[in-house]
Amino acid sequence: MQELLNEAQDYRSRMVEWRRKIHSCPETGFYLPKTSAMVAGLLEEFGYQVQTGFAESAVLGILDTGRPGNTIAVRADMDALGMQDEKDVPYRSARDGVCHACGHDVHTALLLGLASYLSEHRDQIPGGCVKLIFQPAEEGPAPGGAKLIVDSGVLDGVDAIFGAHCQPQYPAGVMGCRYGNFFASGDFFEVKLKGRGCHAASPHKGNDLIPIAMEMIQAIQNIRSREIPPMKTAVISVCSINAGVLSTKNVLPSELTFGGTFRAHDSQVRDYIAKRLEQIVRDISRMNGITCEFEDSFAFPSFANDRDVTDIICKSAAEVLGEDKVMKRTEPEMGSEDFAWYTRKYKGAFFFFGVKNEEKGLTASLHNPGFDIDEDAMVPALAVYISTLYHLLERQDS
Repeated sequence: MQELLNEAQDYRSRMVEWRRKIHSCPETGFYLPKTSAMVAGLLEEFGYQVQTGFAESAVLGILDTGRPGNTIAVRADMDALGMQDEKDVPYRSARDGVCHACGHDVHTALLLGLASYLSEHRDQIPGGCVKLIFQPAEEGPAPGGAKLIVDSGVLDGVDAIFGAHCQPQYPAGVMGCRYGNFFASGDFFEVKLKGRGCHAASPHKGNDLIPIAMEMIQAIQNIRSREIPPMKTAVISVCSINAGVLSTKNVLPSELTFGGTFRAHDSQVRDYIAKRLEQIVRDISRMNGITCEFEDSFAFPSFANDRDVTDIICKSAAEVLGEDKVMKRTEPEMGSEDFAWYTRKYKGAFFFFGVKNEEKGLTASLHNPGFDIDEDAMVPALAVYISTLYHLLERQDS
């Protein structure tokens, strides 16, 4: 498969150019006017049937060979994160407080590379129909862009879908595959407590919300450690707590908020955590004579990779890169991915491609303000995309 890697190399400069352009002008959530316009324009240049307006800023590119074969979808997410870009590079984010720190610029450029390759190698495509989906709001807000796309029906009739995420845990050129459970469900919760504020010297005249919140948080952590079977995977994290004013040290605040997230692979475990979390904060609030507002935002379900599609991804990666470049992950992720919504309706699988390069100092984790990638990693990833797509398009692999 060296020939395929050589062909993919021809698209490196284009993918790098697209990636850096998107990286320097990041957009968040569902509103991605510049990114989606760039994607739609390029797809039209490549000769695709382009569809927009069905899921906010989503873009769909369709290439129908007119020959027998499966209909296969490939997905890339386009949105950035609301955080500062602290890299000192020419393509650093030009928008204050917005940054492509999760690699969605890479995913978009990679799928554009695939689109460009297919348009120039139409006669080599085994047959069938290719649907390339460029998605907004993978990072939220809930329920994410994937659900809107699934609900729109634009992918109805696809035989399989696959997607991938760059992974700085792996060196560039290494692919990570996983059979079975892959990503956990994702919920975000907020708790707002209200009571009587008072002078800190007279706590009996008011409600001391801070120890009440501490009691709640301790009880919430006991859900995982004492109420869920030890062999079931789950995590509950309180990620923020806000109360009072630091410079004012003699006032017990009248309001306190805290929030966080919980994840699980089992839907029954997820439902149990959601129910118990709300029950705990409301019961402790009543016990202490304060009011409580609770909100749980269910973002993404958990998902497991389809075995047949995963087989083809692993086979394709091994053919292109060699068996030594394919890692079989033994443990699932506790993170969440809204790719889960696709797998609820279609056969699908997800994999990782490495982007780390220690010699170049490219080791920062995802969601880190210094995150960057070895751009050479897009070449082997593109080759795996092409090989996987070709195998899936063939009728006998349906």
